[in-house]
Parts: sequence; C-alpha cells; structure tokens
Amino acid sequence: MNQKTKRKVESIFSKYPPEVIELGLAKLTQERREFAEQIDSRKTVRARVLQNFREFLKEYFGHYFSCEFGTQQNELIRDVHKFANKKNRSPIKLVRALSRGFGKSTILSLCAVLWLILRGDWSFVIMISSTLESAKDFLRKIVEEVEDNQKLIDDFPELNPAIDRKGQKVSWKDTDIVFRGGARIIAKGFLNAIRGKRNKQHRPSALIIDDPDEEKDVVSESTMRRKYRWFDRAAMKLGSGWGIDVLMSYTTIAPNCVGEVVFADDDKYPADEGWDKKKFKAIETDSNGKEYSTWEEGAPLAQLLKEREQDPITFAREKQNEVLAEVDQRFKGLIERYHFPPTDSWKGWRLTLGVDLSLGKNEKSDLSAIVGTARSPEGKIFEIFSDIQRRRPDKIADDLIIALTLFPWEVCGIEETGNQEHFHFLIRDRIKEYNKTHEDKILVPIVPVESGGDKEKRVTGALQPLVATKLLVLRDDSKILYKDLDEYPYFGKDGPDALEFSVRLQRTGTVSTRSKESIEAARAAKPKKLADIRGNRMKSMGIDPDLYPGK
Repeated sequence: MNQKTKRKVESIFSKYPPEVIELGLAKLTQERREFAEQIDSRKTVRARVLQNFREFLKEYFGHYFSCEFGTQQNELIRDVHKFANKKNRSPIKLVRALSRGFGKSTILSLCAVLWLILRGDWSFVIMISSTLESAKDFLRKIVEEVEDNQKLIDDFPELNPAIDRKGQKVSWKDTDIVFRGGARIIAKGFLNAIRGKRNKQHRPSALIIDDPDEEKDVVSESTMRRKYRWFDRAAMKLGSGWGIDVLMSYTTIAPNCVGEVVFADDDKYPADEGWDKKKFKAIETDSNGKEYSTWEEGAPLAQLLKEREQDPITFAREKQNEVLAEVDQRFKGLIERYHFPPTDSWKGWRLTLGVDLSLGKNEKSDLSAIVGTARSPEGKIFEIFSDIQRRRPDKIADDLIIALTLFPWEVCGIEETGNQEHFHFLIRDRIKEYNKTHEDKILVPIVPVESGGDKEKRVTGALQPLVATKLLVLRDDSKILYKDLDEYPYFGKDGPDALEFSVRLQRTGTVSTRSKESIEAARAAKPKKLADIRGNRMKSMGIDPDLYPGK
C-alpha cells in the first residue's frame, strides 16, 4: 500500500469509532472466508461429478429425471463410464437398441456428451441423426442447457461460448458450437458430407448416432443401401489412426434399419474390433414367467400392457425392439437351410443358373447376382450356388465364366431388358475365347430371361409356395441370399430375383420320366440327313422309300 492510499484509508477510519471499524473488518473477513469455502465446496462438487456420471446427472439435470431410474437407464450410466479415460484404452463402439420414451437421447446425446467433454475424454464430437434437422435438435438442446442451466455454467465456465480476438463468438449455432474450453460439437444428418472435419489440429474423437432412420427411409431399398455405404465408408473412416469412439442408440423400427443391420452383422461389426451390442425391452419376464416393467417408476406395467393391447406391432418394435415381419414379408421365418452338398452325384438332377444383372459403371450401382439351383429326381429344389456383389459388367462376365465351370448346368438364364441385351453378346464372346484355350469346354446353353412387370409380385408368387412347403431350400452358408430372402423386400432384391430366374428355368422345358441318358441316346439316334428324315416319314405312312427314290 503506497503512502497516498494509506492516508486515504486512515482518513476513512478516523470518521468511525474503533468498535465500529472492528465489527466491519470482522464481517468482511467472514464474508471472504465464506466465499472461499463456497469456492472450495464447488470445486469438490466438480471433482466428484466428473468422477461419477450418475452424480453429474443428479447435480445438474434433475429437472429431466423426476423418478428413479430403471434397468435401461442404470445400464446406460454404466455404459457411459466405459468411454472414460480415452487415453488409456482402445476405441469403443457401443450399439444399444433402447425402448422409445425411456430417456435414451437425454442421457446419451445430451448429458453423456457434456460429461465426457468436461472430463477431457472427447474434444470433437459429431452428432448424427436420420436428418440434419433431427441432429440440429439434439445440438439445440445442448445449447439451451448451457445457456439456461446457471448451476452448470457456474461450476463449468468452460462451457461458455468461445470468444475470438474481436470479441465475437467463434461458432455458436445449431449446426456447430465451440466451447471456451476448446471442445467442439457439430450436427450432421445421414448422407451429409463429414470427411475432413477437424477441430483445430484434432480429428473427431466421437460419433454420437441417435435414431439414424425415419419411417420413410426403411421402405426404400436404394436409400438404405446408400445409408449403409455412407456409414461404412464415411462415418467409420473418421478419426485418427488410433480410431474413433462410436455411440449408437436406436429403436427397431424395421428389420433393415441401420441400427438393426449393425446389430445383426457380427461379421462386419465383430466384438473383437470393439463392437459392444445389446438390446433392451420395456417388458421382461422373470424366472416364474411373470411380466414386469424394466422402468416401473416411469413406465408402469399397467400402462405398457395397455399400449401393447392397443397396437401390438408398434409396441413390439418400439418398446421391445423385436424384429417383426412386415405384412408383405412372405418368407420371414419360413426358409429351410441345408448343409451342402445335397447329393454325392448329380446324376438324374437338373441344374440351372440364373443371373440378375447390374450394369452400372461404378461401385454405387446395384448388386448383381448369380444364383444356381439343383432339382432332385424327387422334385425338391436346392440352392447350390450364389454370388451376390457390386461389380462392373466385365467382372460379372468373368465371375459368370467361373460359375459355369463349377457344376454341370443344363441351362443358364440371363436377365434381358432393353438396355442389357449387349451383355448376352459379351458373355457369348467370353465363352468362345474361353473354349479356345481350355479343354473343359463350356457347352451350357445361354438363354434370355424376361424380367419385366412387378418384381416383388413375381418373386413372391414363384418362390413363396416352394419355400413354405420346404420344396426350395438354401445352403446354410449362403448368408447374403438368406438375409435378402428372409427380409424380402426390405433388403437386397437382386439375389431373390436371380433365384427366381433359376427356379423358373427348372420349371420350363420338356418333363419326362425317362432318364437323362436314355433321352440323350434317343437324340443321338435321330436321323441327321434330310433323305433319312424323308425315308422315315414315308415308312410311317406304310410306303417303301426304295420304290420312290428322290421323293
């Protein structure tokens, strides 16, 4: 304290009696002590809630949760803790099918995101939903909470908007927010561009995928294919070489929704690569067979039973996360499978091959399918070959050549429409070239197969009776074809289309009880010259052909 200030303080103190000055100083000291204690107390609270997500929810978000948590909420709290301490673990990919109305979005897309950012585990989060508008809604809830929850801001001022050197907010809008502490969250819809996104030098550290589908999406096969491809090739390629955390929550609105596809495909999304997948139900059954609500405080059993009675289909999907067949899913649960091969010898069997074409010029084109069946002497049809993938016309031709050499096919039918006729010339040329250089010649007749009209009605009408009566069975290792047919028409349609071509070829042509060898012998014995044909015709009329030479 300099002399000038000291004289000013002494002048003020001289105006009051000593006892008043003493009381004033004591009060000031007490207030400073209380303020320091309050600061210490809030620091203690801050440290406590950053170690325990449940405490974080109770301390700052009690207005969202008016009753005790149930099974699903408690499980989610434990799940969120798995994402803590990112520096000391491998990336986590968590997929959860949760009951609608059980608070999944509030817990995961709001509270968990803020908690993990405040802990420093995540610095750059991308919020993804079915549409950009849906993703914006999730981000708006975060902004609203940060702006209106004074208790949260007092304890965590780093959640205030970041300010640049000009005194302006760096970014604080419904698609992109940057906090004072340096963390960033952006909102994106499925199929939006997300490659190359960064937060300064940081690549995305987490993807939050909440309700990735709308009802209108799942009825379009082409839309869902684009979404699967975008998820695999765009979303999952984000992050550093170390990997990116993924937290996906969804409700099973259809068998082909994104969440259900990821959940069901353990080959593409395996546990040994960090995928942790689980489903929850609103109603469970105990060991005595008695039903109970997994969140009795928030969704009483009586209420859930009433909902189930009013709309059992919607309840099964949105509350129980059960994959139910749509009304038009005629193959669901009917397909019988067998272990290949169905026989030790193809003698007496009829083998046919069907080809559904996709002649696109790039990898975004539809899938092409090559499917073969074998009909036993008893009339049962076995699928014996399937090759379904996205490929260009020249690759289809190469793969078809390989398929034609694998089995003793009697006929191969290739889809023919107005813009695909040239493929027939292409494959015939390839077969000619193959036969010039190989001893095992390809002698299978190639015929066009009409594919016009309503594809779904044609496939369902031709195959459903055979599948239902177990007269058409699939190989137990034909995973793609099985899934396409089981979920038809909500997954790929190309495999079932090629299967229908092959089955159609089984039903066409002359049917005979004679053996194949006797038929071929009879054909070989038929006259080849015109004179022989005329002679045989005259003999059938009772005329001696030698008496009428040249006739």
